Amino acid sequence: MDEKTRTAAGIAAGLQGMKYDGKRLAEIAAEVEVLNDAVRRAAEARLSFDDEPAAFASLMEREARK
Repeated sequence: MDEKTRTAAGIAAGLQGMKYDGKRLAEIAAEVEVLNDAVRRAAEARLSFDDEPAAFASLMEREARK
């Protein structure tokens, strides 16, 4: 199990009280990586500290569609 998959397993078990098999944990880790990259790109390029939460949600939706 790689580091990202172990992290997903720790979050699932420790924060959500859920357990998944290794295959599903690897899928979750890959999905989280895609989402995290979208958030980081959006934050770096287009968001400022003073932006409204609705602007953030709208931007995340647009990034997810790319």
